[in-house]
Amino acid sequence: MNTKNFDPYDFSEREIDGVKIYYKNLPTAPCIHIRVVFNTGAFDDPIGKEGLSHFLEHMIFDGCPSLPDKKAIKEWAKLHTLNTWNAWTDFDNTCYWFKCLPEEYDKALSGMKDMIFNSYLRAEDVEHERKVITQEAWNRFLNEKYLKYCKEFVDNIFHGHNHGRLSTALGWPDTIEKISVDDIKNWHKNNYGLGNFFIVLAGAVEEKHIDGLKNFLKDLPKVNETVKSVEELGKPKNKRFEKTADEIGQVKEQVEISMLRVAGKRNYSENEINGLVGRLLYDLLFERLRIENSLCYGVNVGGWMGKTYSQMSMNVKTEEKNIKLVEQEFKKAINEIIDKKHISRFDLIKKMYIEQLKSAEFLSGDVADDTVNELSRFEGHIVTQKEQLEEAEKVTYDDVVRFVKFAFDPEYIYTEIILPSKK
Repeated sequence: MNTKNFDPYDFSEREIDGVKIYYKNLPTAPCIHIRVVFNTGAFDDPIGKEGLSHFLEHMIFDGCPSLPDKKAIKEWAKLHTLNTWNAWTDFDNTCYWFKCLPEEYDKALSGMKDMIFNSYLRAEDVEHERKVITQEAWNRFLNEKYLKYCKEFVDNIFHGHNHGRLSTALGWPDTIEKISVDDIKNWHKNNYGLGNFFIVLAGAVEEKHIDGLKNFLKDLPKVNETVKSVEELGKPKNKRFEKTADEIGQVKEQVEISMLRVAGKRNYSENEINGLVGRLLYDLLFERLRIENSLCYGVNVGGWMGKTYSQMSMNVKTEEKNIKLVEQEFKKAINEIIDKKHISRFDLIKKMYIEQLKSAEFLSGDVADDTVNELSRFEGHIVTQKEQLEEAEKVTYDDVVRFVKFAFDPEYIYTEIILPSKK
């Protein structure tokens, strides 16, 4: 089968009962992947009840009329979803998902519907999940010192933005404790219904599977779509943070040096510029810090363009004596790019990147997850493989210079240095 011109991200779209359905048949896929995505995430949690969306996600797995307890749900998942039934909550969305063989699709959908929309939300299950979620939170925050540091970090960088009250979608141990049974029931009633979710299907999808969603969507309650606010991001309160690992409740053998900028949301057309800027910076820094000077094992350069904010960062772990040199190399790389000293290097990196895009191989689950991500981040737009290649081809060195000037404007840059443990 010749699939040379096959685009895995060229999805079809249909609307059933006001719910948008995005679907793609992937000819070699043995399974169907489904994602039911609610337009409600941690950024929507009420002030003082951070973690509510994630808490509700946990409750969906505790029982419903057809599957009254966790044991019944576990057996159902084994029989009909290849034991993949799961969910996640991020800052913007909550997603329930599984994969199944085509012959198990209807039974899998039926169980999924009952759990999501008819969950018992029992008081005893709430208290059980509170213990589990609190433990999950402490696995993330580790100790009181690190918890305090996480709160100070997001408040410093994201003050005035929803992110300023959240480090992760988990919420905080103290806000998890304040979430009541009524909070969960009301959150479910107000957010889980027609008008506030979309569905993505990828894999061995046929027309009959799209029609099968009519039963899934039948007789569901209607709710209002969650309104998203997009706050402006200004300068960090403090542009530099330097402490020992012990002071923030960590143990580190090396110094960790980070330089980052957060900003407001960006258009999806800048995604390829963002990616190529990251690759160019990584190439420069890895060559100088690792290959030429052996100052570190690796370099991390990352860019993120989300639904409500964007971020670009550089990070290195090294010996304490190298702090000044690393900071100089960070700034040197930025200034050299702006001064147009690396046009040839950029051209080579761009050529290699485009070849990587053309040679990429895709799994059905990855296609489904990428599509959910883009629908959320880019306001209903799915970037096809063809479009991604076209956007990458259009990126010029002048685009890179413009983006670097914005992303690493000295007035907005935050530098963090965590010194090794002294104990």
